[in-house]
Amino acid sequence: MTIFVAQHARRPSAEATVEVVLDDLDSWVSAEAKFVVLPENVFAGGDGSVVLPLHLRERCLERLTRLARRRGTYVLTGSWAEERSGGDPVQVTRLLDPSGAVRAQVERPLLPNGTTGTGDDFPVVETEFGHVGVLLGPDFWLVEPPRIECLGGAELLLVAGSLDGREQAAQRAAVWGIATLNTVAVAFASSLSDRSGGGSAVAMPEGFAAEGDTHETVLEAPWDLERVRYLREPDLRFQQTLWFGLWARRPDLYAALVDGHEAAGHPSRARVS
Repeated sequence: MTIFVAQHARRPSAEATVEVVLDDLDSWVSAEAKFVVLPENVFAGGDGSVVLPLHLRERCLERLTRLARRRGTYVLTGSWAEERSGGDPVQVTRLLDPSGAVRAQVERPLLPNGTTGTGDDFPVVETEFGHVGVLLGPDFWLVEPPRIECLGGAELLLVAGSLDGREQAAQRAAVWGIATLNTVAVAFASSLSDRSGGGSAVAMPEGFAAEGDTHETVLEAPWDLERVRYLREPDLRFQQTLWFGLWARRPDLYAALVDGHEAAGHPSRARVS
């Protein structure tokens, strides 16, 4: 079983970006694929446009649906901005199953500065290749969303993301850290733009199975579901598995965490923009 992760630079227009990304996926994704992951703002152009036009959204969804059916794979479509009637634009990502059906959809507000907001819904989808969590944008970088999905059974996190900060080396290392601390595999797709410096990766709890740098690529990495399940088995001697990352917990300390957060002057329900 294989995971494919796409990382592409923006072309001058969204239409040109769409053609390059979709043609590359058609060429590179093999019948071994079980998951294909695209990044946040995957089809944006370099012309400053934010909302993907309706005809391009329909073309992208149609071709990604065809890819899922032809290869018998799950496809996280990456995100693009859509207008909502009477409301502000939202970033949307969808998880397509091998029949082409939408198994999960995550929407987040598109903030005035062009970044993606956070949310409260963190879907976990049961598939024949393991339980899969879907994350979009900055939700991945918060402690709680990956942990919530892993406690909900997720064995693989599919992330439509980007590395937007200046400390991108630390962010890339954090992808592995999140995989280790939650005893979960992470397929993180990151875009290439003026703000996002690539760094796509597939991480297992013990290390990276595949890494991208700052060049265009379609990463391929093995997906070993049984390995993740083995690493979650209890090992009281801490010699073979990493079960403590997910299961060793002290819920009795949660009140102290919340009280300390509020005492530091933060609201009880913080958001990151």
